[in-house]
Amino acid sequence: MSENINIYKNIYGEEKGVIELTLKDFKYNKNNKKLYINNKYFNEKKGFIIFYAPWCEHCVHLSNLIIDIALNNVNVFPFGAVNIENIEEGNDKVAIYSKIKQLPTIKYVDSDNTLKEYKFKYNADNLIYYINTNI
Repeated sequence: MSENINIYKNIYGEEKGVIELTLKDFKYNKNNKKLYINNKYFNEKKGFIIFYAPWCEHCVHLSNLIIDIALNNVNVFPFGAVNIENIEEGNDKVAIYSKIKQLPTIKYVDSDNTLKEYKFKYNADNLIYYINTNI
């Protein structure tokens, strides 16, 4: 192989309005089996966390929409992303603790800093409506 291509490269980033998160940004409570966000970017704010894999076509397609919405809501509604393929940073554990069953998956950060299932269709109207009713 002449060139080493990293298929596990992050597709988001702070410059795109979506902060990449790793295991260190979360706390898992073994007693109640809940995952909590522990990142100052989400401090006392509701927000979205997108779970994805860089090789997933649906994830890459959704990323364009997420980045557009995130850039239009910077400092209003935080967006984070977890690349579940980043096992060096423990993101596979975050996916397990979050009970991720399909990709992409969007969860929202509730007022108690727990991650909850976002149960609506992943489209601009629904995401923007959710943001506007939760800021």
